[in-house]
Amino acid sequence: MSGAQQKMWPVLVSLLLIFSGCQSTTALKSTGADNTGFMSLWGTYTHCKVSSDINDVGSDVQTLGEAAQVRSGPDGFVLPLPKQVTRLISNPTNRYAVDVRAMASACSLHAGQLALDRGQLDVARDMFTSVVSLYPTGESSYYLTQAKTHLSEIENGIPLSLNTP
Repeated sequence: MSGAQQKMWPVLVSLLLIFSGCQSTTALKSTGADNTGFMSLWGTYTHCKVSSDINDVGSDVQTLGEAAQVRSGPDGFVLPLPKQVTRLISNPTNRYAVDVRAMASACSLHAGQLALDRGQLDVARDMFTSVVSLYPTGESSYYLTQAKTHLSEIENGIPLSLNTP
């Protein structure tokens, strides 16, 4: 080997190690697990939106609400990097393709409207209040605005539905 080839050898080995670390099968396995969890939530959301049974929708609201409240923590993310660089990198958070909080809110609004249609004001109030609890103070959202509007109408006695039980 020439002198130039000997100097390039450590660089090539380092690049090979970095790229092989980026292609590990661990990442593929965790993606599959995340996809399964997401698809389960998506199925729950879809069931909620098409259901007209308040009891079925109630369990969907609970499932989606719990998922929306989950804050992901460190998941053991490891890259083969020097300690000086590793301390500057934070663990990635789990991310879904959609906003789970929005899914939970939409389901709760649907459940609240079903309860109103059946004259169950207490259940409707609980559903709309659960949407409000998903959003911190000062944050704005379509779902939050809808929930507050429905709560205000319930408190003021404004008829919210044309359907009778």
